Amino acid sequence: MTINKIRRVTGNIIALLTSDIANRGSTFVLYALVARYLGAYEFGQLSLGITFFYMFQILAAVGLKTLITREVAKDKTKTEQYFVNSSAVVVMSVSLSIITLLLVIRLLDYAPDTTSIIFLMSLGLLPASLSLICEAVFEAWEKMHYITYAMIPANIAKVGLAFLLLAGGYPLIYLVIMLFFIRLIILGIQWWLISQKITRPRPKIDLNFSLALVKSSVTFFGIEGISVIWATLSIIVLSKFANETKVGLYSAARQLTLPIAVMMRSIMASVFPIMARKFGTGIQSLNQVSEYLIQVMVSIILPAVVGLYCLADSALLFVYGGGDFVEASAVLRIMVWGPLFTAFIYVFGYTLLASHREKVTLRIVIINLMVKLVCAFALISQFGLIGAAIAGLVSEAVNLVQHYIPVSGLFSKTTIGRLVWKPVVAVTAMTLFLAKFEGQGIFLTIVSAGIIYASVLLALTIWSSGGVYQFKAKYLHIQP
Repeated sequence: MTINKIRRVTGNIIALLTSDIANRGSTFVLYALVARYLGAYEFGQLSLGITFFYMFQILAAVGLKTLITREVAKDKTKTEQYFVNSSAVVVMSVSLSIITLLLVIRLLDYAPDTTSIIFLMSLGLLPASLSLICEAVFEAWEKMHYITYAMIPANIAKVGLAFLLLAGGYPLIYLVIMLFFIRLIILGIQWWLISQKITRPRPKIDLNFSLALVKSSVTFFGIEGISVIWATLSIIVLSKFANETKVGLYSAARQLTLPIAVMMRSIMASVFPIMARKFGTGIQSLNQVSEYLIQVMVSIILPAVVGLYCLADSALLFVYGGGDFVEASAVLRIMVWGPLFTAFIYVFGYTLLASHREKVTLRIVIINLMVKLVCAFALISQFGLIGAAIAGLVSEAVNLVQHYIPVSGLFSKTTIGRLVWKPVVAVTAMTLFLAKFEGQGIFLTIVSAGIIYASVLLALTIWSSGGVYQFKAKYLHIQP
């Protein structure tokens, strides 16, 4: 990669990471505020509402985001055609999604106040789904900073208004109404940016092209739809075998793993357009990008996973203020290993998509859903919260194995070990420090552990490069 390309990719990663932090971070703060002001029951209601919202948002987008990103990245002259027609498709699909959601929550027979929260949340599906189309265009053009421009002000407003509402004693339903208007604001900013900076879309819908879009996106729709059902299945099953309070505890643990997920998504979304183009120049080029991604992802994710495992109690106390939420620490210590599997899954999965093997991915997610369904019902019905965490981890392991098999030909038997041994050694040193200094202040502990990990990783990298001079030549003096 040339220095200009590295700078562009790095800038896009930072932009996507910033916007994702703004979006997920504001939701994280929203959960924390609800936990502190309202309690675990309302926390569970909000979690169910957001769970159903994101599930049906993916279904409403009918797989168009990935398709648009891949195709527009190859030919930017077709931006307007894809943007206008996919937006029209989404308007129709959102209507069907809302009707389906109403039928689902009626069949699940939740308490009336929980049903109201879920229904009001679903009204935001239209602006949120259209926002996904806008984001696909930004990602295809590698203008990820435009996503940041929309997310930052809207999410600052979301946090501020949430605090005022909850501190003022307003019930959860007012918070949900506020979220609807925030999504409208985000969509308005994104539409303005597209019309001013990328293309001025004309309201001209090509019915044949729209139908062709739906046909082309069917596989992506299956992949994303089944994946989101797989990801949310534990919460939904737990809500039926337990109650909103248990859902709140499960979600409290899950929220603490979100920063890791945000980092992974931002890295992969930034690099995916490059992977799609690299496949056109040969499978070896795609292989090089995939190996680089494994090294980067493991180096970032592994210390976060181990650190969160060691500091589970302190993290829950700090974020949610104690109370019932400390009960979620055992769940968190099981759940936190999932992102490590997901780091590999993301790289292998995007490699399949970039190489036009999405039908393989569809087969994988169908099997994953079946495994998760069996595990969730069997384990949650017997072990409740702990069962939900174990079900998630088992299904992640099956997911990883299924993703590795079709791409294993790209990697030699020693490749994975060669790519990850340095972060494994560095995180071992960090773990020894955390075990010895357990009980210190959480901020000081995190900073100290991070410094130890980074120092050991840097030392190993310099040593494996052959010395300081060779390290500088390899990593700091990159030739175009």
